[in-house]
Amino acid sequence: MDKSQIKHLLDLSKEEKKAFLNSFDGIMSDCDGVVWNFTGPIAGVDDALQLLKKDGKKLSFISNNGMRTMEEYRQKFQKLGVESQEYYIVNPGLTMVRYLKSIDMQNAVYCIGSGVFKDYLRSAGFTVLDGPTERIPDDGTAKALHSFSGFFAGTNGPRVGAVVVDMDVNVSLAQLMKAKCYLDRNPDCLLLAGATDYFIPLGEKIHVIGPGYFTEILENVTGRKALALGKPGHALSEFILEQFQVTHPERTLFIGDMLPQDIGFATLCGFQKLLVLSGGTSKAMMLAHNKPEELPNYYADSFADLVQLYKDVAEM
Repeated sequence: MDKSQIKHLLDLSKEEKKAFLNSFDGIMSDCDGVVWNFTGPIAGVDDALQLLKKDGKKLSFISNNGMRTMEEYRQKFQKLGVESQEYYIVNPGLTMVRYLKSIDMQNAVYCIGSGVFKDYLRSAGFTVLDGPTERIPDDGTAKALHSFSGFFAGTNGPRVGAVVVDMDVNVSLAQLMKAKCYLDRNPDCLLLAGATDYFIPLGEKIHVIGPGYFTEILENVTGRKALALGKPGHALSEFILEQFQVTHPERTLFIGDMLPQDIGFATLCGFQKLLVLSGGTSKAMMLAHNKPEELPNYYADSFADLVQLYKDVAEM
């Protein structure tokens, strides 16, 4: 893709702006870094959402954040003037539950993830194993590594049918070793990934290491390939197209702030792609990116640029 063809929304001609607004019937958007950031709602996004609703655009939100409860999502959207019955929310906790139910998972699930993520699984009726949480004594010698020897032996505990990896702020070598051993002992044990992000932006120059690295470690040490149920996984793209009954994906605009997770995902789905610079990607990063399938059709400083775009079209 020729990067010179990627235009800022507000640099389009008035005719191009009108054509752009008429080119989609629905919006699918990421949340963190797009609708809100670490400190709260991004300025002007509430006005943009109201204009889109008034224009008859359908709103859906596809997040990689499974650390937030559905009630927390609802409260955040209500503050933006979007009522619960007017939008759909998808996150890796929900898609993980849907997938495990679709394959009739009867065995236990070992989960490296947040408490909220595990609650999604437990509330759906799955047996969830986690830990260990106790500290392994370190006497300054290699003897401490022998603490893992028991992980390799079979246990009398429930059979594990899937290892699930999402964001866990308390992830440890012991947890990764436990996951490795479950996968090694049972060739039918699935390796499933929720969020695939390699870093999570909390603000300018504040990037937290993401769960993509944890999943990659397990892929490398077990020779397995994880099934990604968060963006930009194929499984999620199939789920989204079915869930929202998308028959003309080219009539959907996806808005995101991350190139692999959001724009790459939109490409998989066949959506139009808008990158906003309010989150994890700068203009310089976009221009330096060398994967055409992860580049947008358009970019904007913020979701709120849609407010000015509607004003410009109204003046025609």
